[in-house]
Amino acid sequence: MDADKKTTVLMTMSCGPYPKLDGVNSMDLYSSRLTKNQDIFTFHSYYPRLAIHLIAQNLKAPSVVLETPSFGDFVSEIKKGYDYVGINFDTIFYDQIFKMVKAVKKFSPETKIILGGYGVVCLNEKFQEEQELVKMVDYVCHGEGISFVRGLLGEDVDAPVAQDFPLAYISIFGQKVYFDNLVSALGCRSGCEFCCTSAFYGYKKVRILSALRLWELLKKKIQKNQDTAFTWIYDEDFFDDPDYVREFAGYIKSDPDISPEQVRWGGYGSVRSLSQFTIEELLEMGVSSLWIGVESDYTDLPKRKGKDVKQLFSELHSAGIQTIGSFIIGWDFHSPENVQKDIDYFVSLQPTYSQVSSLMPCPETRLWKRMLEEGRLYTEGFKWRNHHLYSIMHRHELLKDEEVPLLVQDTMVKLFENNGPSALRTFESNLHGYLYSYKHPNPRVNRRRAIFEKWCRFIVPALPAMKIYAPGKTVRKKIDALMQEYIDTFGKMTFAQHLQKHAFILLATLLKISSLFPHSGRDPRTKKFYYNK
Repeated sequence: MDADKKTTVLMTMSCGPYPKLDGVNSMDLYSSRLTKNQDIFTFHSYYPRLAIHLIAQNLKAPSVVLETPSFGDFVSEIKKGYDYVGINFDTIFYDQIFKMVKAVKKFSPETKIILGGYGVVCLNEKFQEEQELVKMVDYVCHGEGISFVRGLLGEDVDAPVAQDFPLAYISIFGQKVYFDNLVSALGCRSGCEFCCTSAFYGYKKVRILSALRLWELLKKKIQKNQDTAFTWIYDEDFFDDPDYVREFAGYIKSDPDISPEQVRWGGYGSVRSLSQFTIEELLEMGVSSLWIGVESDYTDLPKRKGKDVKQLFSELHSAGIQTIGSFIIGWDFHSPENVQKDIDYFVSLQPTYSQVSSLMPCPETRLWKRMLEEGRLYTEGFKWRNHHLYSIMHRHELLKDEEVPLLVQDTMVKLFENNGPSALRTFESNLHGYLYSYKHPNPRVNRRRAIFEKWCRFIVPALPAMKIYAPGKTVRKKIDALMQEYIDTFGKMTFAQHLQKHAFILLATLLKISSLFPHSGRDPRTKKFYYNK
């Protein structure tokens, strides 16, 4: 190799075509999961593939990142003769990954192939051509990828970690709301039997950023992108290390350059870890949304110990903190007699957003091993493209297998029909947050009322459209009550808001008509990013 030639790296996710789950693009986090089955109120979203950006921007080597590439675009890129190609692997995309690896061998045989991501857990199995795939690749990264790739390239594995991602967004009624991301840590110590994340990192937490560095990066994002709604901090249970969290909060509260209303971030938190903090503490440090694993009212998972779950959700919503609640159907204890009660319990929590899934065994987890030992794993004719949140690959104890996907759908319907669309729940959370923070004696909490008011005024013109196309009387009554509460708090809508109201009603009508003619939609376009040029 020419001594003056720099090592070049291509980082890519799986190429298309991407699976359509119930006719919905699986690459869209919000439409395929968090607001799934909310009719015309379903959000659409763009979410950058953080892992490949994170690795690429933390190398000295010139690197290119491909998001959602078509196979043709991927082949065109690898023909340029990169020294390394890193492929982010999800099990559901196994067939595409296999095809991509064969293409590298054909069109750029000198390129070294690295597989990484949660999908590599399938490589020890024997359902498809897993062993053939292993033989074709040069390296498999099982765990944290930055130091792994740095080590391969002979770079400093302990160098500081930069994080500057493309902005993500959610979209509804033509309105886009942008947000940013940070990665604080990988892995989780909770060790839930079903959790691939915990098992993948050996039931440990791999810290990526110190508390000070996390604040420095968040502050930089706040100053750079002042119009973003919030920053999502990745750490599977951010609050389980209270000393780290309170150190981080200390930097937030003592920084003279950033006002309290500017700090808005969300993250993952278990009931157990969140029980260590007061609502006031969470608001003081800028928490605006939390993903909480509920999973089931009947489970005795350690992460659910602490506050009463319903009380916790109620307190968070009353203070303006939005929630994403995750719920699982198909536990061994679920029976025809108790599963509907469990569903009703989850619906009663009124999560702002939700992820409802079947219980899905993943390789390397204790659940997978137990299903194998008990002879309950469906292995004959199994294909990895069927390994996703809504599929069935083990025999259930008390429920019929075919009942589980129907119960998942039933839960989503009940969430929508009882609580309304997530857009309405977001409005409700912000309205209650304003009322909570207004005249609050804590000045940092009190100043947050400005951001709550901003989002109330932004969303309220859409409420009449939500009422017209609400799923039933329960939601329409809820909208009327919230609209009156808004008027009592802020006064009647302005002339500009009335104009927006009519525009939203027209748009909602067009969307409703369009929904009568369903179409699967196209794959996202290839996105290309350059680092370290």
